Amino acid sequence: MKKSTIVLFCLLAVLGVSAQEFQGKAEYFSKTIIKQKVKNSDSKIEKDVEFDKMIQEALKKSSEKKYLFIFNKQEGLYEQMEELEKPEIGNATMSIKVTFSGVGKKYINLKDKSKVVEDEIFGKEFLIVDTLEKLNWILVNETKKIGDYSCYKAEVTVPVTEKQKQEYQDFLKKQEKKISLFPMEEPKDKVITAWYAPEIPVSLGPLNYWGLPGLILEINEDDVIILCSKVTLSNKEVAKIKVPNTGKKVTQTEFDAIEKAKLDSMKDKDGNVIFQTSH
Repeated sequence: MKKSTIVLFCLLAVLGVSAQEFQGKAEYFSKTIIKQKVKNSDSKIEKDVEFDKMIQEALKKSSEKKYLFIFNKQEGLYEQMEELEKPEIGNATMSIKVTFSGVGKKYINLKDKSKVVEDEIFGKEFLIVDTLEKLNWILVNETKKIGDYSCYKAEVTVPVTEKQKQEYQDFLKKQEKKISLFPMEEPKDKVITAWYAPEIPVSLGPLNYWGLPGLILEINEDDVIILCSKVTLSNKEVAKIKVPNTGKKVTQTEFDAIEKAKLDSMKDKDGNVIFQTSH
């Protein structure tokens, strides 16, 4: 089957049901494959297998989450379903807790090409209001089943930004003095893979992914996998889609700058981020 045939089939599948208004909800779960091993200039810690295992397990558990996505043809709301218990590994002498931002609600509106995201930086809440980033998807001649749906593959390449290149160069300069606890990998262009279902005629998906002729049921982004486990469709309203409104209103660029400044303030003189441990 040629790529043009795939495009035609997808468009026909969408148009065939476009006259019917509906709403749906989809459940997703995310999982991260941890490949990076912990390194440290202290040879005692470097040889400590239990310490390494502690870090890896904390990172892994912090990434395993479940999400609910409520959508119609024009808008969608993506939010975390439950807060997993923060990992406390080891005995009473030490525990490691890893906190990530990005647990807030994410709203997409296709009509005005906008996004509204609730996010936080170490407890301070922000409301990111910005335009949707255009994704130049390439449709691939591959299919597979996800649940009851026949899904089609698409890929998009996200290039390395100048900001990422500069951060890596700064890191290399600091590495000449002392080895970091978490070495930074050289940034590269990343290929994101999506699997979408033309039978569900909405151009939406998890996180900020959109622009395909069908609901995105799976995303593979670096070591992160986001997979849909359940879809419910109805010609009646299944839930209210409310635009997020909590936090200080900023653009995506402003939020990134604030986050970078906060992380920089937590670094020691060698550029290492300082983590707190409880005893």
